[in-house]
Amino acid sequence: MNASPSGFSNPDRSLASRDAALPGLAWLLDNTRLSELLGETVRVTRVRYKPGTSLLVAYRRLRNGSFDYGWAYTLATPSAKLLRRESTSRSRGGNMRVLRPDPAHPDILVGVGGVEDDWALYRNLAWLRETGAERLGLHPRAAAGLPGGSSVLRYKPERRLVLFAHKASTAVVIKTVAKPAGTGQQTAFLNRLERHGVQLLPQLGDAECLEHGISACVAWGGGDLAGLDDDSAAFAAGEALARLHCVPVDGSAAEPSANAAAQLRATRTMVSVLLPALEEPARRIEAGLGPLLPDGAGSGHVLVHGDFSPDQVLVGGSEVRLIDFDRAHAGTAEADLGSFAAAEEATLRASGGSPAGGPKTARLTEGYRRAGGRFTRSGMDAWTAFRLFNSSVDPFRDRSPDWAEEMSWHLNRATELIP
Repeated sequence: MNASPSGFSNPDRSLASRDAALPGLAWLLDNTRLSELLGETVRVTRVRYKPGTSLLVAYRRLRNGSFDYGWAYTLATPSAKLLRRESTSRSRGGNMRVLRPDPAHPDILVGVGGVEDDWALYRNLAWLRETGAERLGLHPRAAAGLPGGSSVLRYKPERRLVLFAHKASTAVVIKTVAKPAGTGQQTAFLNRLERHGVQLLPQLGDAECLEHGISACVAWGGGDLAGLDDDSAAFAAGEALARLHCVPVDGSAAEPSANAAAQLRATRTMVSVLLPALEEPARRIEAGLGPLLPDGAGSGHVLVHGDFSPDQVLVGGSEVRLIDFDRAHAGTAEADLGSFAAAEEATLRASGGSPAGGPKTARLTEGYRRAGGRFTRSGMDAWTAFRLFNSSVDPFRDRSPDWAEEMSWHLNRATELIP
């Protein structure tokens, strides 16, 4: 297969023209038009798109010499929901605004605001500012906005906000999510991992922080494995992953949010919406992978990370630390290994044959085997293809300028790995 979006010279414009229910797409998918609407230069960094229903974007701007983040949201008409949110925001001192980008069509509404106005994160951010910051030993509470002295590292609107702050002379990373922290962030779960030799970062905060979606840890190391070419660190990461997979699976392990078949179906549907020319290749991948990926609990299942990739491995000298266990659940070892390989392949953009992955994956699997881990290459290839397919929509969500070509590459490479 050689899936190619050659018919889409401007895929964003083509998408906006096909979704008549969301005329606001034309402004929110275009950095120039959104900048003109806001009256300042911004760049969209993340989108969440529900065809025919809504588009929510995060954007970044430069203010006072540092990056600042905001969001913009448009809904299918009638969109009185945005006007109600604007009124509520004003009543609690927020700065959300509703804009009308087209005077000829006043029913087209776009809501905009800063991270502190995020509808899903607002309550937990307010608690962090008013109570949680002091519990974490940070700067005194701020009257509004973010905790004093903090800056934004990552922002996914209505999902999570990651902040960088200081506790005395120590750098701290704080994550705020919309819902209470799940199993993978609970103290008892993390303590169990440590007892089995999994290298983690010490967690700050307490149970009340977790109830408000707040988790924090001291910043550690010199970067993550995604940004470092360190063979010894990749080997050590493999050993650490093997230790994770040796942790006994019990009732505290969360179930995956969706089974493989459901994820394949959802991805195929979104690929078809974004680039109709790739619908048939996406259907063939869905059909080819379905029988290769067993669903449900199995006797060979282990405790998997659930989102394992080079950027989930922090490196400090000769040591590594694994992070972000939000998606930990019972599954197959090959799922974690394939997830790592797919993330590396997406960076290298290389194609051709098996095995999956690149040089970091090769060292990871060496370390994994040395520490007693066992897996099959065929299973790892299948899960790599699964992750490549499911992440094919990420270039669109992350607003890569070449997202159509990157989506095509993901599908081509996934197809190569399916026997």
